[in-house]
Amino acid sequence: MLTPAPHVHHATGTYGTAVLDIRRGKWLMLDVDASKIWHAVTVRGGTAGLADEIAVPTGLDPQTVGEQIATLIEGLVAVGVLVDTDRPARRRRWWR
Repeated sequence: MLTPAPHVHHATGTYGTAVLDIRRGKWLMLDVDASKIWHAVTVRGGTAGLADEIAVPTGLDPQTVGEQIATLIEGLVAVGVLVDTDRPARRRRWWR
């Protein structure tokens, strides 16, 4: 299950979501579409059915939209603002 990292604060507004990564001291601004994905992960607990919700009204291919959703989520995990609780935590060296 994906959750926001403990060092991340976020707020959603009319134009998208602002994500503050306190550890890195950086903001990440998500547009309206990316904000829908963030909301699905953080509030609904997953992205099941989200590709259809986005693709069907706009006439896009749900499979393509699903791939783009997966790519965005992988990027958010790689940056460290989302944490996969099903994966074991990375071990850090004790001297760092």
